[in-house]
Amino acid sequence: MFKEAKEVIRKRADLHMNDPAIEHYREELINLLSQNENETIAFLKKCSKEEILWISEVFEEISYNLQSVEYINTLKDINKKYPELKLTNVINTAVSYMD
Repeated sequence: MFKEAKEVIRKRADLHMNDPAIEHYREELINLLSQNENETIAFLKKCSKEEILWISEVFEEISYNLQSVEYINTLKDINKKYPELKLTNVINTAVSYMD
Protein backbone atom coordinates (compact mmCIF):
# COMPACT_ATOMS: atom_id res chain seq x y z
CA MET A 1 0.00 0.00 0.00
CA PHE A 2 2.86 2.41 0.83
CA LYS A 3 4.41 2.29 -2.63
CA GLU A 4 1.03 2.51 -4.38
CA ALA A 5 -0.12 5.49 -2.30
CA LYS A 6 3.15 7.35 -2.88
CA GLU A 7 2.75 6.81 -6.62
CA VAL A 8 -0.81 8.19 -6.57
CA ILE A 9 0.42 11.24 -4.63
CA ARG A 10 3.23 11.76 -7.14
CA LYS A 11 0.82 11.57 -10.10
CA ARG A 12 -1.60 13.95 -8.38
CA ALA A 13 1.19 16.44 -7.63
CA ASP A 14 2.25 16.44 -11.29
CA LEU A 15 -1.17 17.63 -12.48
CA HIS A 16 -2.13 21.22 -13.23
CA MET A 17 -4.53 22.59 -10.61
CA ASN A 18 -7.41 22.68 -13.14
CA ASP A 19 -6.84 19.22 -14.58
CA PRO A 20 -10.05 17.16 -14.40
CA ALA A 21 -7.98 14.04 -13.64
CA ILE A 22 -7.42 15.39 -10.12
CA GLU A 23 -10.67 13.84 -8.97
CA HIS A 24 -9.58 10.41 -10.20
CA TYR A 25 -6.40 10.54 -8.09
CA ARG A 26 -8.26 11.92 -5.08
CA GLU A 27 -10.68 8.98 -5.24
CA GLU A 28 -7.84 6.52 -5.68
CA LEU A 29 -6.05 7.96 -2.64
CA ILE A 30 -9.24 7.91 -0.56
CA ASN A 31 -9.82 4.25 -1.48
CA LEU A 32 -6.24 3.25 -0.69
CA LEU A 33 -6.07 5.07 2.63
CA SER A 34 -9.52 3.90 3.74
CA GLN A 35 -8.78 0.18 3.48
CA ASN A 36 -6.79 -0.42 6.65
CA GLU A 37 -6.63 1.94 9.61
CA ASN A 38 -3.31 0.64 10.96
CA GLU A 39 -1.57 0.76 7.58
CA THR A 40 -2.90 4.25 6.92
CA ILE A 41 -1.66 5.53 10.27
CA ALA A 42 1.75 3.92 9.73
CA PHE A 43 1.90 5.42 6.25
CA LEU A 44 0.98 8.92 7.44
CA LYS A 45 3.67 8.81 10.10
CA LYS A 46 6.30 8.16 7.40
CA CYS A 47 5.11 10.77 4.90
CA SER A 48 7.09 13.86 4.03
CA LYS A 49 5.70 17.33 4.59
CA GLU A 50 4.89 17.63 0.88
CA GLU A 51 3.10 14.28 0.82
CA ILE A 52 1.03 15.27 3.87
CA LEU A 53 0.03 18.48 2.10
CA TRP A 54 -1.34 16.50 -0.85
CA ILE A 55 -3.05 13.92 1.37
CA SER A 56 -4.68 16.70 3.41
CA GLU A 57 -7.03 17.22 0.45
CA VAL A 58 -8.75 13.98 1.44
CA PHE A 59 -8.37 13.89 5.25
CA GLU A 60 -12.12 14.35 5.69
CA GLU A 61 -13.17 11.53 3.38
CA ILE A 62 -10.69 9.13 4.98
CA SER A 63 -11.97 10.17 8.41
CA TYR A 64 -15.53 9.44 7.33
CA ASN A 65 -14.56 6.02 6.00
CA LEU A 66 -12.33 4.94 8.89
CA GLN A 67 -14.33 6.43 11.80
CA SER A 68 -11.14 6.18 13.85
CA VAL A 69 -10.10 8.23 16.86
CA GLU A 70 -6.54 6.96 16.37
CA TYR A 71 -6.54 8.33 12.81
CA ILE A 72 -7.64 11.74 14.11
CA ASN A 73 -4.96 11.64 16.82
CA THR A 74 -2.39 10.88 14.12
CA LEU A 75 -3.56 13.90 12.13
CA LYS A 76 -3.19 16.05 15.24
CA ASP A 77 0.34 14.72 15.76
CA ILE A 78 1.18 15.54 12.14
CA ASN A 79 -0.19 19.05 12.67
CA LYS A 80 2.23 19.47 15.58
CA LYS A 81 5.09 18.07 13.49
CA TYR A 82 4.38 20.40 10.55
CA PRO A 83 2.66 23.50 12.01
CA GLU A 84 3.64 25.51 8.93
CA LEU A 85 1.12 23.50 6.88
CA LYS A 86 -1.71 25.05 8.92
CA LEU A 87 -3.84 21.90 8.94
CA THR A 88 -5.97 22.73 11.99
CA ASN A 89 -9.11 23.66 10.03
CA VAL A 90 -8.85 20.61 7.78
CA ILE A 91 -8.37 18.37 10.81
CA ASN A 92 -11.34 19.96 12.59
CA THR A 93 -13.45 19.22 9.54
CA ALA A 94 -12.15 15.63 9.54
CA VAL A 95 -13.24 15.34 13.18
CA SER A 96 -16.73 16.50 12.21
CA TYR A 97 -16.89 13.66 9.66
CA MET A 98 -16.57 11.11 12.45
CA ASP A 99 -20.36 10.84 12.78
